[in-house]
Amino acid sequence: MMASIEQLRFLPAADVYKAGRHAGTISRASDGGTVFEYLPGYLDSSGPAVATTLPAVPEPVTTAHGALPPFFAGLLPEGHRLTTLRSAVKTSADDELTLLLAVGADVPGDVQIVPAGEEPREPDVLADAGDTEDLDFKELAAALDLHGLPGVQDKISPSMLTAPLAMRRNRYILKLDPPVYPHLVVNEALHLTAAKALKIPVSKASVVKDRHGSSGLLVERFDRRSADAKTWTRMPMEDATQVMGLPPASKYNVAAEDAVNALAAVCRARPVAARNLYLQLMFAWLTGNGDLHAKNISILGSGGDFAVAPVYDVPCTLLYGDDTMALSIAGRTKGLKARHWAEFAESILLPERAAQSANKIALAAAATVNLQDIPVVGSPLRGAERELRHRRAELAS
Repeated sequence: MMASIEQLRFLPAADVYKAGRHAGTISRASDGGTVFEYLPGYLDSSGPAVATTLPAVPEPVTTAHGALPPFFAGLLPEGHRLTTLRSAVKTSADDELTLLLAVGADVPGDVQIVPAGEEPREPDVLADAGDTEDLDFKELAAALDLHGLPGVQDKISPSMLTAPLAMRRNRYILKLDPPVYPHLVVNEALHLTAAKALKIPVSKASVVKDRHGSSGLLVERFDRRSADAKTWTRMPMEDATQVMGLPPASKYNVAAEDAVNALAAVCRARPVAARNLYLQLMFAWLTGNGDLHAKNISILGSGGDFAVAPVYDVPCTLLYGDDTMALSIAGRTKGLKARHWAEFAESILLPERAAQSANKIALAAAATVNLQDIPVVGSPLRGAERELRHRRAELAS
């Protein structure tokens, strides 16, 4: 019998599945902590590690005060969706296992966490429609969402709302405008389009309308692949905080050099990964995206190897008064000069020639953005345009 959402905080343990295989358990410890350990049979069959920071070994991993190992904590939703979830489950923010049990059947990547003894079952999607014009986005935003989807651009929009959708034989995330940051949907769509000129993988997205004419950004999930409308393959995925073994709250408190080196080190082709991430960070600086934190750069697995995941979450936050980088570059988050980028390239082992080539590509991609296509006017627009002209001139020189 499946546990109700109100019963989850009383459950003593969870089962962990990796790519559909029962790999291990998470149990509550008597001192209030948690214990993760692999099943002996899974280890005997040489099953793959659940995460890069959780090697497939017999020794258990223990944590204190209700916390989970960082990989699992990084699967929890954020912002408005986490607040709604905590209220529904009736637990505190430090009871991470209960919160994960509520959403763990559908989290980013190929890992699932379910109550002990239960089979993984993907929760119902909030909407399964042939067209977004059949939907009401406000109703979706208010609904309890049992899908774990981190990455809601907390720095610029704590109330950014997302909802998973099943439409047209694909899996999507629907992102809506928060009240305090107008036109964020159009803003992000514009920059995702420009990012294609970087010639690296970019999330597929489009602006859609609901039946009331409200806008949303429909983003195709790149961690799900389908053979047909009923069969889905989950792809391994980890963001930089998870790979670095850090809790999600640390996403702004790491250096870009450390995040890039950590991700590139576990990728199949390290030089290619380092260049990809350099391009993402450079594009963020040249387009005024101050929210490229350590949960907004990730790796995606395929065939046992990792590569850098497609670009996602790329709005111009400069329009809303945010003039810093989320991750420090050469120790700085603002006032960056060409020499700081050269120092950054050297620290991630990107050859000077490759860095200069990447700079040209990023400058060309950023130049395709016309901020006047976003309905923001007055001093916010003029100030952003002026600052971006300065940044691009500094790099071009």
